[in-house]
Amino acid sequence: MNTFWNKIKKIIDRYPILFIGLVIYLYYFFTSFNFFKHIGERRSFFDYILQFDSLFFMWLAAFAFSQFKKIQKSYKEERERMRDMERIVDQQRISQQIINDITTLLQDNVNNPLAVISLTTQEIRKRMGGDSELLRGIERIETALHRIHGTVRDLKAYEEQKVLEMTSRPLGHQDK
Repeated sequence: MNTFWNKIKKIIDRYPILFIGLVIYLYYFFTSFNFFKHIGERRSFFDYILQFDSLFFMWLAAFAFSQFKKIQKSYKEERERMRDMERIVDQQRISQQIINDITTLLQDNVNNPLAVISLTTQEIRKRMGGDSELLRGIERIETALHRIHGTVRDLKAYEEQKVLEMTSRPLGHQDK
């Protein structure tokens, strides 16, 4: 019985206008049936109005029901949209946390050894001032150090830019 009622409920949710029409015309049918049952009686115009007056209220109730269904549907769509936005924000938070963790890891594990290498190459340069081949090797090491340091700095700048973009743009306008 419960599955039958759920099926009826789904049909009403999917086709509310058909349900409304069915109720109105069933009411009209029974009212007309009652009217024709007493056909031999003498009636005034006011009696006819009283016989079918609730039909107007049925139409008003049907209109209210259809408006209620529209509001219910828009509310459901808004809830789904809010869930999607929350999911997008959560994904952005997770990716932002990953980027932040990677950048922090790189800064801690790369910058400190780079500083040691840089200081060591400066000391070697001071001690071996005349050897041009050794100086070229030190320059290559220093160029590589600057490139690595620039990459770590660019990652940090990228992370900061993403944080600013995420906080400055509206929720509904996320990149897909």
